[in-house]
Amino acid sequence: MEHDEILKLVSSLKIDDEENDSVVWLGDDLCSLGEQKLNSCLACKVYSSKALPRDLFRNQIPKILQLVGTISVELIGSNLFILEFSSMRDRKRVLTNGPWNFFKNLVIFTEINADSKISSLNFDFLELWIQINNIPLSCMNRECDEVIGNSLGKLTEDAMGNSGECWGQYLRMRVSIDASKPLKHLIRLGLWEGSSLKTLLLQYERLPTFCFRCGIMGHQHRECLMEPVLEDDAQ
Repeated sequence: MEHDEILKLVSSLKIDDEENDSVVWLGDDLCSLGEQKLNSCLACKVYSSKALPRDLFRNQIPKILQLVGTISVELIGSNLFILEFSSMRDRKRVLTNGPWNFFKNLVIFTEINADSKISSLNFDFLELWIQINNIPLSCMNRECDEVIGNSLGKLTEDAMGNSGECWGQYLRMRVSIDASKPLKHLIRLGLWEGSSLKTLLLQYERLPTFCFRCGIMGHQHRECLMEPVLEDDAQ
């Protein structure tokens, strides 16, 4: 039974006055203790069609993340885990140095806080470094980088120097994208009104497993639920 259905059933129960007046107050000390513990944790989801045993994940994930300190791992749902880090440096590096994969299966980490609930954790967004080749030199600056990056998702970091410019073979940016949507393969860039459009290919660094059929990360084409397009239908 789903969590929301259970809440509806509970809310329909008749509650007597004694139960209605009963309140459990935890107090500042207990709440602060729980919040401090969560500050050293991250939640993660492994995008896999198979349910992963906790022991397998717990034994292998420290090697994959190349941690300096130790972690404790708790299974909180199907392929959902909470990791508690002994080293805050490890925690920060895991959060900022993705994308990560668990035997080619995409892993998305997210922060949790005192108000977080398992049912409302969001694992849709992933940060990726993107290279854009053959872009005009006039666009290799922080201002253009911001406009282009935010058109792909949400720009979180650029590779510009102190001058705010980056002369090179490509423009490079780190963008937070919605992993539940198909990856973009190109952008069409117009320099000014009336100019011809330039088609620029996107190259993703350390791209996890994704489906060539639907373009979504987290599964391969043989696991895709999208119906293949037949030649007659494509015409």
